[in-house]
Amino acid sequence: MDKLTNSGHFDEGLPPVIVMNNEHHGRVSLHCHEFYELVFIGRGVALHSHENSTQILTTGDFFFILPGEVHSYISTNNTALYNCLFTDAALEGIRGDIAGLEGLKRLAAGKPFERMHASLPEMQEIQVTLERMIWERLNRPVGWELKLKSLFESLLVTYARLYGVNSRSESGAGANFNSVMKAVSYIEGNYALGPSLEDVAKASGLSAGYLSRQFKGMLGTSPSEYARNFRMAKAAELLRDERRSIADISQELGFADISLFSRQFRQVTGISPTGFRKNK
Repeated sequence: MDKLTNSGHFDEGLPPVIVMNNEHHGRVSLHCHEFYELVFIGRGVALHSHENSTQILTTGDFFFILPGEVHSYISTNNTALYNCLFTDAALEGIRGDIAGLEGLKRLAAGKPFERMHASLPEMQEIQVTLERMIWERLNRPVGWELKLKSLFESLLVTYARLYGVNSRSESGAGANFNSVMKAVSYIEGNYALGPSLEDVAKASGLSAGYLSRQFKGMLGTSPSEYARNFRMAKAAELLRDERRSIADISQELGFADISLFSRQFRQVTGISPTGFRKNK
């Protein structure tokens, strides 16, 4: 496992805040770091492992990784990530303010992993802020350090506001967003059944065609792809327990044929269940 250090990422004498815009394909190895990381999924879908649990990440997801926490990207496919890296020094002078914002208590108290999900207008605001942070550090006009600090604090406030109005199950404004979140909840609660598009649409209250368009627009993937990827995320969690046979896991996930399970797992993660277990 790789451990990323402050000295390898932050230059002495410069603000301890860096934003990177990366595109990932495939697997990103298990690692941890000395610094904080605020991740925003600008585009795509990824399977993410964090402290031995697995999540499916979609366009608009926004979350913190704390120093020392072990994580990796099991699978990415044309996934655009913004990574805002910062050290303890970046929080000097604002710790009291952070402690007073419910959504930022994870920074101070090490609360369990949680992610926010931004609606389209919120995504645009976040991306503009992150791109501006990249520009300021790259071009360094007069007052850039002060501007970078201001943008960083604005980004933290945006995250805290998302926490206040949206916990991924009741996020955003508008009936369509709420209907898509109902579809997500239905998929995540019935993943082992391999729910059909018609079942998911019925649970959301939308027609199948309309749900598919709204789902793709908001989350960057179709309901069927999300259901498949979420099922494989659960498979990745179960495979960590070496006492469980792959055949048993396949059956628990609702697959009658272990070869079909293995084929779908490889399609999503790029590796076989056996290979994943060896490299977990």
